[in-house]
Amino acid sequence: MQEYANPFTFFYRRNVTAQNFKENTINTFIYSSVLHEVYSYIGEQALREVLKKTHAQLDVGGHIIIRDVVGPRDPQKVVHMKLADDDGKPDGDIAELSTKAKFYRFVNDFKPRKISYTEETVGGESFIILSLQDAYEYMSKMTYVDNWESEMHEEFGFYSIDKWAATLMDAGFVIVEGSRTFHNPYIIENRYKGKVLLLAKYGDELLPIPYPPTNMILVGEKPVVV
Repeated sequence: MQEYANPFTFFYRRNVTAQNFKENTINTFIYSSVLHEVYSYIGEQALREVLKKTHAQLDVGGHIIIRDVVGPRDPQKVVHMKLADDDGKPDGDIAELSTKAKFYRFVNDFKPRKISYTEETVGGESFIILSLQDAYEYMSKMTYVDNWESEMHEEFGFYSIDKWAATLMDAGFVIVEGSRTFHNPYIIENRYKGKVLLLAKYGDELLPIPYPPTNMILVGEKPVVV
C-alpha cells in the first residue's frame, strides 16, 4: 500500500523470516539491529534461513548490509573485569543498582545460557573473572534498565565477525571489502568508561585491555554464477 509521498517508496509490514519477494528481484537488503533478534528468539537455524532467503531474493550483484551487535573475536579469552560498586545501591530495583550489583542480577536473569565466573582480590581490588564473551554480554546490556526483562532473553555476542562472515558465505554470499567491527564512541564514553575496566594476565602482570567492539558493518554480495 502506498503510504509515502514519493511514488517509488513503499512500506511493508511482513515477517522477516519469510521470503517476501520474488527471487532475483531485490537490489539491497539492509538489516539494522534485526538479526540478533532472530537468533535470540527463534534460533540459529532461523537466522541461517533468513540469510538463504535473502540471497534468493537478491538479484545477481545485489547486496545484504548487516549493521548489528557483534561478539569478540576471541570469545573464550579469560579476563578480569572490575566493576564500579559506588554508582548505585547493592540491592533493590534494577534501575537503582550499582554496576557491580547489576552484574549479579544479570547472572541470575540471563536466559540464553549460564554465565560462569569466579571472583578474586588482587592488590586490594576485587575482580570478576570470566570469558570475554560473557563480559561483553553483560556490558552490552547493563544500561538497559527500562526493558531489562526483555533484554535478558537476547544474546548479542553469539557470533564474532569472522563467524558472521562464514555464515554469510555458507548462504552463498561473498564478503565485500571494508566490512568491519567498530566501537560506538557514545557507548564507550557514556556507558563503559568509569563503570567497567577489563584486564588480562600477561605472565605475572594484570594489564588493561581494550573494550571489545560494540558493533559491526558486514556486507555480502550475491556473486555471478559461472
